[in-house]
Amino acid sequence: MNEDPSERTERYIANVEKALTNLTWIKQPTTVTSADVTLVLDTVKRYVSDAKYYLHEGKSATALVSISYAEGLLDAVKFLRIAEFSWQTKDI
Repeated sequence: MNEDPSERTERYIANVEKALTNLTWIKQPTTVTSADVTLVLDTVKRYVSDAKYYLHEGKSATALVSISYAEGLLDAVKFLRIAEFSWQTKDI
């Protein structure tokens, strides 16, 4: 089965735009626990695993979406100054 990356992208764009429209702020400051961070990092690991699986199955668009989710979650953790790391961009 061939995936249509354009259609997939359009669905994801619409979904994110709707989420941004419905987004509400949580009163600050909030507390982020180590369990919260562990949950996010476990989710990152699952997205990486999914990306490898879908790439192996020939579903490259789904693999790209999965690894993009993982990257986005890691960026959020970094932007919120919860963890530190650097991206290796030489070969990308």
